[in-house]
Parts: sequence; structure tokens; C-alpha cells
Amino acid sequence: MRRETQNVLLVLLGGAVVKICVNGDFTRYVKPSLQPWLLAAGVFTILIAVVGIVRDLRSGRDDDTHDTHGAHGAHEGAHDAHGHAHSSRSPWLLLLPALAIFLVAPPALGADKVIRSGSVSAPAPDPGGAGFVALPDEDAPVLKLGDAVTRAVWDDSGSLDGREIRLVGFVVVMGDGTVHLARLTIGCCAADAAPIKVRLTGPDVDAYPADTWLEVRGRMVPDSATEANHFVPTFDVTGLTPVAAPPDPYEY
Repeated sequence: MRRETQNVLLVLLGGAVVKICVNGDFTRYVKPSLQPWLLAAGVFTILIAVVGIVRDLRSGRDDDTHDTHGAHGAHEGAHDAHGHAHSSRSPWLLLLPALAIFLVAPPALGADKVIRSGSVSAPAPDPGGAGFVALPDEDAPVLKLGDAVTRAVWDDSGSLDGREIRLVGFVVVMGDGTVHLARLTIGCCAADAAPIKVRLTGPDVDAYPADTWLEVRGRMVPDSATEANHFVPTFDVTGLTPVAAPPDPYEY
């Protein structure tokens, strides 16, 4: 690959990284706490490319001028240049994914990731924690989906029994037709994303297509998370409202 191609690729890749850091799209791929490191990496990549471009311009190299070699040399040079033009087409194809990242940022993971992940177990509580804190003393508090699922599976005190809560997530329609509300939890980046979900029952739960973000209100069905259903609890919906996707779609 020619040095010019390498430098252009570095500028595009670095620019794409800086762009998603500035507009917030980076949360589709990594944890928010990694933004400074990601931004620094993008800026450093651009600087490397700029240094390479400036160095090449100062060197004054011109690989296409060989007029002093005579007519025979010029003929051979033209033949070599023709062959080089064909051989150098493939590296330029590497610009396509870089341009795609720069111009059209891929969306965050969603329902398809949940379906392809198959069956997953509920996240276990922190073994070093102080147990489950009391729920907020308010009507239908909003809980993280991961917190609600963890309580439904592991909380022997029954803190969710009879309590209305609200959950926010996206719709997943499973192969058997059941409707789930899901979120993806990540430890570092989207590559290690794992789904957490509840099965929805009640009126109008099947009225929305996959990947629609909803705020659902209702009650967790006691003892509905079992080994047979891979510890996916059932959530009895009393109300639901479509909402915009949050700026940060993942849970941590």
C-alpha cells in the first residue's frame, strides 16, 4: 500500500473516532468512561497521518518523473506504471469501510443481538455488596432492567412483590412469538454485550415492532424466573408508552 493511501486511511479513521466522540455516538460501542481515551486515540491517529503527509511533501519525492532515462526507459516505466496501477487498486478498497464509519455510524445493538445470543441467565448481585437497597418510596419507581431482573431472581425478601415499577427497554419478538423487553449490558464495549430481558404479558404488548423503545409499567410476577425459562421473569404490564431511545442505550 502506498504511503499516501496509508495517510488518507489514518485521517479518515481518526476523524471518524473524533466525530463519534464529539456527537455522543461512541456510546453505541464503548462505556462512557472510555470517551477520553477514545478521543485521545482519534486525535493521535490524525496527528500521525498529518506528520506523514508533511514529511512526504518536504521530501519532494516524485515517483512518476523519469524523463532522463530515455525513450526505452520511458516505455518500460509506462509499462511498470500500468501494472502498478492495476496492483494498487485493491488497497484503495480499504477506504470504503472507513468512509462508511465516517459518514454513516452503525446503530447500537438491538433485538437481533438478543435473539442471536440465545438463552442467558440473570446477572448475579455483587457478592461484595450490602444486599439490595430499599425501593424508592414512590408510585411506580423507574428501575434499571438489570436491577429488576436481578431482584426477581435473587432477592429472597420479595421486594418486588405487589409493587408497581417502570422499566425502559426495547421490544424483542422471540421465535415462539413471545414479546420481551430487553436491554444489553456491557462490561467494556459492544463486543461483550449480553442481553437481559423480561417476558411481557398483558394488553397491547404485541402492538409494537421489534426494536421499539418502551417504558412499561406493571408488576413482576413472583417466582416466574425459573431454571426452565433460563431465569427470565414475567412482567405483567398495566401500561406502556413508546419513548425515544436513550442517548446511552446500554446498561452497566
